[in-house]
Amino acid sequence: MKVAKVAVLVAVGAQATFAVSLSQNCQSTLAQLVTSSETACLNAGSLVGLVVSTQNTSVVSTINSWITGLCSQTACSNQTLADVVSNVTSGCQSDLQSAGINTTASELTPLVQQYYPTARKAACLADTSNNKTLCVTEVLNNIQSQVGTITKDNAQEIASEIASGSITLGSNVTCTDCTKAVYNLVEQADPSVASTYNSTVASQCGASFTDGSEPSAITQTANQNTASNNTSGALSVSAAPIAAVAISSLVAASSVFALLA
Repeated sequence: MKVAKVAVLVAVGAQATFAVSLSQNCQSTLAQLVTSSETACLNAGSLVGLVVSTQNTSVVSTINSWITGLCSQTACSNQTLADVVSNVTSGCQSDLQSAGINTTASELTPLVQQYYPTARKAACLADTSNNKTLCVTEVLNNIQSQVGTITKDNAQEIASEIASGSITLGSNVTCTDCTKAVYNLVEQADPSVASTYNSTVASQCGASFTDGSEPSAITQTANQNTASNNTSGALSVSAAPIAAVAISSLVAASSVFALLA
């Protein structure tokens, strides 16, 4: 599906960006995202398993645990999202510029605040016909059945091959109730998706895929409450030196949402 390929390319770019050596200031900033109580809504700390996992260990179970926890948390407030964007664009300014990313916090914050709710809803979809397995987990498991175990070492390569067309995903990945539910969410958030992609998607998955009806087996697991946040700008930080965890968290997050899209 063309939308999925575009999203995977975004993931590859994000992984390539964070694969480079980051400045000390940026590492400290990323560590704040994991350790700050204000960003508990992201549940990023649970991704520590990706750092300590062995070379041949699948990342899917760790990602499943992370998203399960994320969905149980209250949603991030707009203030928290603004603070995260502000801290990253400030603390990692030189790193972002080196990667050719010159977007300012004032430009990025409204976009993050606009699309975060949709991304969270998509991540928290579950399939009741499959023991209420998270759709993210279901999709990643289906990809693994086709390409083999997805590990922290080969995730970027697999994403790149999917994006380039070297790997063609089967309909059990691209044309499921889960992906239809995600497509519906994206279309609701951005109605222009229908005019741009409906004919292409329908030719691959059938006309019923784009009819807007909600698959009866798919349910939403996200906590519907929003966290209160009275802080602004600076996030409190733990002294623990876990920059590696923060980096892995960002890489994993971009990969999961891209592969699901």
